[in-house]
Amino acid sequence: MLDPFGPACGVTQDEDSHRRLAAIYRERAPQLTRYLRSRLRGSDGEDLVHDAFARLARRGSLATLQNPEAYLKRIIRNLLIDRKRRAAVRPQLVDLEDHEPQIRADQTDGIELAQLQTRYRTVVDALPPRTRQVFLLHRVEGQSMKDIAADLDISTRTVEWHVAQAILKIGEALDRP
Repeated sequence: MLDPFGPACGVTQDEDSHRRLAAIYRERAPQLTRYLRSRLRGSDGEDLVHDAFARLARRGSLATLQNPEAYLKRIIRNLLIDRKRRAAVRPQLVDLEDHEPQIRADQTDGIELAQLQTRYRTVVDALPPRTRQVFLLHRVEGQSMKDIAADLDISTRTVEWHVAQAILKIGEALDRP
């Protein structure tokens, strides 16, 4: 097994501290990796565990620590906090290979939209004259129901009825294939 705390790590420790750190690594690394993978939902867990043990190794002798495992947990907690802070200020990158494009490459959306607009206009044109007038004043011109009622000399309740009838008929017609 490759010793993650050997000379390649750039850490010189006394022999006892080295053995103790290696034992903690063998015992705790798999459990910590699983824990971090479940929290991070990815493969970064292993990297974070290695970073945590590297920080613990750089600390120096473990003889001065009463509970090296608790210290290791604190290091991991700090790494998670640092990671979260960095993610908050850095824009999230999306791997385009893992996601389907939101816009289709073909022109079917434009064709479908044009067909829907044609059907909508046909249905609006087929509405009874007063219903069509009230609906267009309300939805296209943006007039309030109260203003439409005053302009056409009808009650607000009648304006509401015409708008509701128009919406119902348009909805029914657009729901049909």
